[in-house]
Amino acid sequence: MLIGDRLLQRVQSDGAREAVATVTERASWQELGRLAERVAGGLLGLGVAPGDFVAVQLPNSLAYLAAWYGALLMGATVVPLNPRYQPNEIGYILADAQAVATIAFAPLAPALEGVRPKLPKLRHVLLADLSALSGVVDGPVVAPAPTMPFEAWVRGAGPTLTPWRKEAAVPDSSPATCLYTAGTTGRPKGALLTHAGLLWDIDSLLKVFSVTEADRILCVLPMFHSYAQMACVIASLATGCTLVTMPQFRPDAVLETITRERITIFPGVPAFYGALLSAARPGSARSLGSLRLAVTGGAAMPLPVLQALEDVYGVLVLEGNGPTEAGPVAYCNPERGVRKPGSVGLPVPGMRVRVVDADDQDLPRGEVGEVLVQGPSVMRGYLNRPEETERTLLGGWLHTGDLGRLDEDGYLFLVDRKTDLIIVGGLNVYPREVEEALLAHAAVAEAAVVGVPEEARGEQVVAIVVLREGASATPRELIRHCRLLLAPYKCPRHVLFQDQLSKNAAGKVEKLPLRVLAQQEVATRSDTDGETPA
Repeated sequence: MLIGDRLLQRVQSDGAREAVATVTERASWQELGRLAERVAGGLLGLGVAPGDFVAVQLPNSLAYLAAWYGALLMGATVVPLNPRYQPNEIGYILADAQAVATIAFAPLAPALEGVRPKLPKLRHVLLADLSALSGVVDGPVVAPAPTMPFEAWVRGAGPTLTPWRKEAAVPDSSPATCLYTAGTTGRPKGALLTHAGLLWDIDSLLKVFSVTEADRILCVLPMFHSYAQMACVIASLATGCTLVTMPQFRPDAVLETITRERITIFPGVPAFYGALLSAARPGSARSLGSLRLAVTGGAAMPLPVLQALEDVYGVLVLEGNGPTEAGPVAYCNPERGVRKPGSVGLPVPGMRVRVVDADDQDLPRGEVGEVLVQGPSVMRGYLNRPEETERTLLGGWLHTGDLGRLDEDGYLFLVDRKTDLIIVGGLNVYPREVEEALLAHAAVAEAAVVGVPEEARGEQVVAIVVLREGASATPRELIRHCRLLLAPYKCPRHVLFQDQLSKNAAGKVEKLPLRVLAQQEVATRSDTDGETPA
């Protein structure tokens, strides 16, 4: 079974039902299917072959879905890209994937033209201005050209799928998407996720919590990211529910959309929910009235936010997680059953999880080690990187790079990334634990903790903090607050205040620039902001 087959089945069974709603457009499953067929036939007409790599670099939109599904229908491997990437980032990924075509946001035209001379494999560039696609399935044929407007091209892309569907068939073990990881430890790597693996992952996830065709999922997460791809796009395909999309997260606009569109499920990151709670007004049009399920991942959900969602608004919060290389959902708290705040839950049905030491030996329950996962949704490997693939999939287990512990019931608690671990005088300090302590202070809205080299103790702990609007606190006050909750060696030696924390497209804090900032700031200081930790 291919993702394209699932789309065709959905068109047959639920053709007249609403599939997608954007700020300006609505489309039924039949209309979305016809758009995808036009894209698929058009790509084949341009000479794109099954197995080729096709990049899609668009904001959340009907055009994104038409391009994504269309490329999958004709057997291509989709390379989703962030539309905010700069020319060097675009050029690197298109070259690494050897993409033969890209469907990109029109404002990216100058960037693409700048890197195109270095991309001999890139034969076709289709530029989408995100004008309405409604009704474009009929119209004049547009002759193929190296660069052309996407919406006009769709009008003449034909034919329908029927004549060439068998010719375009690919095995379900072939890669459906090549998702480039954030590259926190080097250049981004393309994780190859198969049709079979992605469909297995959503089928397993739907055993953990319920989604029906009556649900309406709001997708504010960027569709090019694995989280949105699974929890929004593929979830709507698997269940026939309606996918409502917005191009970016703005609290007031999201609250209005939840009310207007009667949203029932909202996948997000903890920062989204904190902002929504600050902007919401119970019982008003800016409320969460229709929402029944809040799905969260990517970072730890602060307990006060979780409690407010459940106690004030009656919204069930399900925490889950998993690396891109795992599909990405590897573990999740169950909708029915025990939910443990702070935990990312149990492995989804069919997924195996281990916590191991440096020699890949299993650790006793409760001890912290690297999290390993194994299951059908795990990537086939990294594109063009056999050595990194072998190292990451050593022994048939995906080495996630996450540090965590399993409790007596098999629930997984993530502690931090291996690369973020801070070692102070030979003792491990997990930034996430310090961040949670800082967030327990009433004045703190956001916190990130990094390690900075120190000659005497190896590293020292530095906190970067964003205060709540109208709140005040001093570095010494926050350090003393941490000392009430943590062993002295874990407490920050310096606290830096910022107006905001830089985040990537998935809402995760980018720690590399914060390490650079912290190192520069600490180098100018002669002492600590508080008492020297013991």
